[in-house]
Amino acid sequence: MSGRIEGGAWAQTSILQIFVVTLLTLLPLHAFAAPVVCPSGADNFPPFYEDATLFNDAIAGAAHVEPSNQRLTGITVPHHLLAADLVALGFRAASGFGYKRIVILSPDHFHKTHKLYATSQRGFDTVLGPVAADTDAVRRLEMNSDMVEESCLFDKEHGVRAMLPFLHHYFPEAKIVPVAMSVKARRGDWDRLAEALKPIVDQDTLIVESTDFSHYLPQHDSRRFDQQSLNLLAAGSLDGIAALRQPDHADSVGALYIQTRLQRELFGAQPLVVANENSQEHTSDYVERTTSYVVVLFGAFGPGFNNPARPKDRIYYLTGDVNFGRAMRKILVRDGVADRIVDSVLALTGSRPLIVNLEGVILPNVPEAIDDMTLAMPQGLAIDMLKRLHVAGVGLANNHAYDLGPSGYAETLRALDEAGIPHFGQGETLALADLDLVGLTDIDTNGSKNTDLLSPALLDRLLHENAERPVVAFVHWGREYKTGPSEREDMLADQMRLRGASVIVGGHPHVSSEAIVPLAGGDVAEVYSLGNFLFDQSAERSSGSMLELRVFAQGTIFARLVPLPNYFEMGRK
Repeated sequence: MSGRIEGGAWAQTSILQIFVVTLLTLLPLHAFAAPVVCPSGADNFPPFYEDATLFNDAIAGAAHVEPSNQRLTGITVPHHLLAADLVALGFRAASGFGYKRIVILSPDHFHKTHKLYATSQRGFDTVLGPVAADTDAVRRLEMNSDMVEESCLFDKEHGVRAMLPFLHHYFPEAKIVPVAMSVKARRGDWDRLAEALKPIVDQDTLIVESTDFSHYLPQHDSRRFDQQSLNLLAAGSLDGIAALRQPDHADSVGALYIQTRLQRELFGAQPLVVANENSQEHTSDYVERTTSYVVVLFGAFGPGFNNPARPKDRIYYLTGDVNFGRAMRKILVRDGVADRIVDSVLALTGSRPLIVNLEGVILPNVPEAIDDMTLAMPQGLAIDMLKRLHVAGVGLANNHAYDLGPSGYAETLRALDEAGIPHFGQGETLALADLDLVGLTDIDTNGSKNTDLLSPALLDRLLHENAERPVVAFVHWGREYKTGPSEREDMLADQMRLRGASVIVGGHPHVSSEAIVPLAGGDVAEVYSLGNFLFDQSAERSSGSMLELRVFAQGTIFARLVPLPNYFEMGRK
């Protein structure tokens, strides 16, 4: 429910009432804003919600989600209690560790702060128990008196108050620093607050960003704005986030900016979006203007990360070049090597579906006299490894699929078909449950050195009728050992964007890009090259990454780049 209608008397509504109010025609910002009321003396703010049922139900509903096994340094959650289950999801994910201090970043929904930011040294009573303020940290923040004031606006500020019952349940010993942010603040002001927060944000601090995303839009527009926000988050682009529109993208762009900046600069933390929903999903009736919700976890996600996820959200992994022949074959047949590599990969993917770029030809028997630049691999080994790795799709749009001509390509298709492993070549679509991947190569597939193959007609294969199914371009392009695109790749990427691709994933250079790049204000997330996955090149020459794609019910995607070890060198040790 919008902050325009969630203050004052509406605070005591049931979940049904909350939902009904969400669907009403929106009223002016101050229509339901109650006057600021200060408790007497140094008393806590009284409870804002009277009924604990909604909070207890949401907490119980999140109990099946496994908390992160690596310490989180921040979370982003909604404050509309229509999405109470998502608030619980974020706090539950962080609950595997304890925190002494929690900083809450919230919009000042009712424009009650006289300065750019407000905070309070008062504690809070909630329907689940009290929450104390970290008075020392608040006083330190209030030393920036030109921009931060002590305020009683938190008596009715649901951006903070909706967090507190969850906070008490999951972190009963933690003390809070509430921060309400004026809509008048701009990027320079956000940077000043970030600097003011740095001295009180330490390793025992969790930053909770209380933010609802796209506001007052039909779902199809909301989905587009959400995808832009998700892509800019994935890229960690502060410039891109600062350029987002409020409230089209989020009701507190400043909170999103400050969270992202502090996470990067203080913790080296990366974002992981684990939920993206729209209020339209809560009813079968058409809703003209909606609100969307995002749950983000921030952490330095390393090896062994258990990657909390809801069963309803599908996760896929895309990887770079794979060849089970040449020197790779020799190490994979050694005792225990294949097992070590498979175990390492499955620890990253959680045995979820994997899509690979298969470079070379699968043959029943590989001739001994075959030259090193003709990539061929034995059928038994290749099929066994693909199955053990839970490969759900094999990309064949590359410059080695036709190394033995049409007959060799036909042998590859036969082997994959017999094994029941889906495949997709030049201009072909791999249709997964809720995601379409289109194979494209700009480099000739017949062993010659022809390039510039991607014509408008081939690019048009990205145009799909169902706009709610995201499309991923899985493209082979560029130059070996170069991690940046040329003018041609930039042009092709823009043409793919114009044809509706949500994500562009490249391969061929044998070295991995280090970051996700947002194109056109976040319309598309691009990874120019994933480099190698299972390929017989050393770390001195090559690198590799895996792209995690989390697909949400409304058709949005969040992309996360996962660095890979060099599996060829792992096998040689």
